[in-house]
Amino acid sequence: MCNARAGRAQLYSLLAASHEAIFRKSIVMERLKPREQVLLPDVRYQNSANLDYSTGILTELTIDTTYEELEKVDLNDHVPESVRSHFEIARNLVLYSWFVYSFNVVAAMQAFASLEMAVKEKTGDKKGSLKSQLDKVFKGRQFTSGFAPPVDLSKAISWLRNDLAHRSSRGCLLLRLLLLNSLGR
Repeated sequence: MCNARAGRAQLYSLLAASHEAIFRKSIVMERLKPREQVLLPDVRYQNSANLDYSTGILTELTIDTTYEELEKVDLNDHVPESVRSHFEIARNLVLYSWFVYSFNVVAAMQAFASLEMAVKEKTGDKKGSLKSQLDKVFKGRQFTSGFAPPVDLSKAISWLRNDLAHRSSRGCLLLRLLLLNSLGR
């Protein structure tokens, strides 16, 4: 049992170190696209595909398939118009990321900001921390993947949002470690 724990601890350390190394290497200096390339897809989309998880079929990733996927993501009419409008900016950023790949990060931050707006609206708490507001709204709700132990939804959202906002690896790494931990049981 002790050897298994030591092995998992080493695996966690290795995962953390490799995650940090990959993270540092993945940062690319962004530049203004040359005028003649403005309407061309970002080169980072070359050789990308969509995977249909239900069928296992790969299809070409195009701006049309991106648009079709975005059409499926919509907020219902019960969400305040100000939040829905804010969220539409995130959807448009994802669409335009076809031309500027790094807009994906901005889109994700916009989506998290939309969620924060919605949570503040729902709780009526305009000054509390995002974490405390998420705890109120998602109290008792769990994120379950079927592969790892359930995680409080508010914690998962906080980790992912903070990981993105602060360019740390803590959020995603913690979720990965939970997955690894469940595999070791």
